[in-house]
Amino acid sequence: MFVPRAVILDFNGTLSDDEPLLGRLLREALLEKAGVELTAEKFFGELSGLSDAEIIERTLRDAGIEPTAELEQTILRQKIDGYKEAAERELPISGDAAGFARTLADHVPVAIASGAPREEVAFVLELADLTETFCAVVCLDDVSRGKPDPEGYQLALAKLNGGRALTRSIVARETLAVEDSPPGVAAAKSAGLGCAAVPGDDRTMADADFVIDRLDPAAAEALLGRLG
Repeated sequence: MFVPRAVILDFNGTLSDDEPLLGRLLREALLEKAGVELTAEKFFGELSGLSDAEIIERTLRDAGIEPTAELEQTILRQKIDGYKEAAERELPISGDAAGFARTLADHVPVAIASGAPREEVAFVLELADLTETFCAVVCLDDVSRGKPDPEGYQLALAKLNGGRALTRSIVARETLAVEDSPPGVAAAKSAGLGCAAVPGDDRTMADADFVIDRLDPAAAEALLGRLG
């Protein structure tokens, strides 16, 4: 039975239960800063799982607006500020999900590969007392191409190998990704990783190697011995 030597978690919608919040904040920022309406149907049906930058750029272009760097940063800034305020009011990482990550980290190196800005991810990890749980965190700021491109997963695996004293390098086929969206699963698969999905999108669950019913310490223990 194959036991992963490392696990790389997606952040939004996987470790952090925040997809409805993300959709609302992006829709509000696009409307207020660019006068562009992004429906919930389009966000969840077509854009969820892409990086913030790509969601903003695509939505602006679809509305016939040239996505200048200044406009994109203005929209993103409002979204980041709103996300941090919401996270302070209600932590989006549950105790079970935090326990899932900590239990994995007790046994294997664990990283994050996210399309969210580092400012958001680092802020929530600090609130959840999870900063030291992860050996590497790769975010929107670190890559030139978001999911479904494999760059984020490739970089996270490289950081895991570069930051630890290992008897031998961890390779992609020994690494498991945990994802919640079709672009995320595609990115992990393109990088050569195995991929587990959390319940939700039917296509995500179909494309993944298997589904984890819930993120909690017991699931982490099972995960470390269930692949094969």
